[in-house]
This record gives sequence, C-alpha cells and structure tokens, in this order.
Amino acid sequence: MDDPRISKLSRRNVVKAGAALAATPLAAGTGFAPAALAAQTGDPAEVARNRTLILRWGGQEGRYIDHELWNGYPVGANHQNGLGIFYEPLAYYSAFADETIPWLAEKWEYNADSTELVITTRTGITWSDGEPFSAEDVAYTIQTLTTLGSSVKWSTDVAQFVESAVAENETTVRVTFKVPAPRFFYFMTYKYDIGVYMVPKHIYEGKDWATFTAYDIPNGLPVTTGPWRLVFASPDQKVIDRAESWWAVDAGLVDAMPAVERIVYLPFADETQVAQQLIQNQVDCALDLRPFTMETILQQNPAIITHSGTEPPYGYVDWWPTSLYVNNEVPPFDDPDVRWALSSFIDREQIISVAYGGAGSTHPVPMPSYPGLQPYVESIAGLLEQYPTLEFNPDKGTKLLTDKGWAKNGDGFWEKGGQVLKVPIGGINIFADIGP
Repeated sequence: MDDPRISKLSRRNVVKAGAALAATPLAAGTGFAPAALAAQTGDPAEVARNRTLILRWGGQEGRYIDHELWNGYPVGANHQNGLGIFYEPLAYYSAFADETIPWLAEKWEYNADSTELVITTRTGITWSDGEPFSAEDVAYTIQTLTTLGSSVKWSTDVAQFVESAVAENETTVRVTFKVPAPRFFYFMTYKYDIGVYMVPKHIYEGKDWATFTAYDIPNGLPVTTGPWRLVFASPDQKVIDRAESWWAVDAGLVDAMPAVERIVYLPFADETQVAQQLIQNQVDCALDLRPFTMETILQQNPAIITHSGTEPPYGYVDWWPTSLYVNNEVPPFDDPDVRWALSSFIDREQIISVAYGGAGSTHPVPMPSYPGLQPYVESIAGLLEQYPTLEFNPDKGTKLLTDKGWAKNGDGFWEKGGQVLKVPIGGINIFADIGP
C-alpha cells in the first residue's frame, strides 16, 4: 500500500512539475532576468552557474513584499530574506559549540557589578561607501534604540536596561546600565537568527528608523561592512553579488572570500515544484521541505546534502522547540492535574514518526538541547524524575481527569458540568500542512 504521507511528492506529481518547469525555465539557469538586472545596476556582471547560489526562500504567495526594505529595524522587516547578511554583528554566538566569536567588536568587558560595559571595536573596517566603521556607529545604534519604543525592533529591550551609550574614542564604547545587565552583550550577539544590527550613523542619523528602507541601489544602499552588495530586487527575486574585498579576510578571521559570487533569492513555491528544481540542480537550497520530500530528493540527486548529510533527521536541533502551551490562568487549564492529563495523552514519539517522518527528537523541557543549556537541564534531573514531562500514559491521564470530576460523554469527549474539554490549538503557518 502506498504511504499516504508521501502522496504529495508522487512520481506523477514530480513529472507534472517537471513539465511545468520545462515550459517556464529559470532565466539563463540563474533565476533572474538580465534586462531587469541591468535596469538597476547598469551593467550586470556575468557569473558562472557554479558560482551562483540560488535559493527558494521566503516570500508570501510566491512573491516578495519586502524587496524594497533593507533596514532590519521596522517591525515588518524580515532578516531571513537576504537582509540579515548586510548587517554584521559585534559578535556571533555558536549554540552548538557554546562559543562566542568576536566580529566587529574585538573585545568587551563588564565592571565588577555589571552596571557598565566597555566594547572595543576593531580597526580597519569600512562601510561599503568608504566611510570608516567605528565606535560612533555602535554607540549611535545602542543610544538611538533607547528612544524609539515599540515602533522598531529591539528598542524596548534596549531601553529597559541601557542608561547611555557613549563613544569615548574611535574604538571604545562605554554602555551604562540602569540595573546590572550581565547578559546584555549576549543579547546583542547574532545567535540562531536574531541579534542587534549595528547601523552606519552617517546614513541613519536624522532618519525615521520605523520607515527608512535603506534601499537605493544606484546610490549604494544598503550600506554594509560585509562582503555582499545588493544589485537587484523585485517581488520576484533578489540578487546579491560578492564584493571584491572584505575586511574579515584582511584581518585573518576567515581564510578567503566566499566561493559564491552571486546569491539569488527566489520566493518559495509549491513544495513539489521546489523539489523538482532541486533534483534538476536548478536551485541549490530551499526551505521548508518535509522529511518525506527530502527522501525523494536525496534518492534522485546524489549531489544534494542536508545538515545531517544524507541520513535522517536531515536537519539540526532548532531553537524553536515544537511545544504545546496552554494558558494556565484560564479554566480548566488553571488546574495542574488537567495540564498533566493533557501531557499524558500526547504520544510524542508517534508525532515525530508520523508528522516528521522520524526526523525529530524529544526533550524534557521547552528549550533546545544545546550544550550551553545542558547544565540547566541536568540541574533539575531530580524534578524531571519526579515529574516525567515526556511520559505517554493515557491511563494516568484518564485517572487524573476522572479524579477531578471529568467523564467521557456519549460522543467520547471529556466533559464536566456540561462543558466539554476543548483544546484550541493555534500554530505557526510553516507547519500548516501537518497540523495546527
């Protein structure tokens, strides 16, 4: 019997998708129209296909609605659709290595009670318009974020802690806190896919951060310290080319310039179509593909790899654990026995097997199993033994509810006092095809 879970990517669907692609191929095999590119850049460079990274990434209903937004601070900005690579961080944090990697900042140090932070920036870094990057940019970014409130991202978080941020010289920033803030620098680092963007003071000063787009390709916007330059953007595609040089190579932080010379972002399409494009090497990377789709792709294109090679789970431990949360201030979930009953009825292994094709793992707390978090999990080992959060035990759930006066009605639903136990579940849209 055919597995209904992979009917979406049946041979018939793949063939149909291939026919559709044959009728509408990606322009020149690189996913962008040269004429349109020329209109924005004047003279587009020729880039070999094996130096072009083509992604099916993001978008809404097959189009980008943020192609003219390259400032990461407006509430609607999406750092995942190309914007993020233009804003280098003070430091990176690697969750898997549990390591902080200095970047625009060379070092940082707190005073004894964590009420002051001194950040030392690197020398020899320039913005892409030739202006030097300095402590002035860092101080300006942090200080401005204390004033903008909910109109932009991160402002309320920064304002909660920061009293002032002052550039004492070209490489030194002194941040004074309202209260001890020993984790503030960590908050600013790039980790997972979040962090505080350092912006060029000479560009952003006097602008309304909530509406400024930082989009003007002929005049060099967005300005960046990184190795990438925006050369084209439309609802259908975004094209980003590699620069000729990068300070991080000169500083010895990386060995060489990226091998990729052009990045083409295309909006995510139907999963079957994207799978076929991956199989035919028309695109190189995509999200968000289901494990059963990955199996088909890997079988038909040996050049494809995933975060775990060619074997399940095809991904990595994400910083968004899939969890079920209830409002414990609202009846009946204000009763801990009802919450424990609900937990006891959930077969987590079955969810992983059926919904994710085995590509997943359980964890006893609602946080990822990263090395840096393991000491916290280990410290509550006794509590987890006393309260087994992963236990699938319908008999236990039944007893908990029965003892609290719940009983199954004629339709098989739990009911008490004429009220049926309802668990309305809201979920994120990327999981819409496998559940709420």
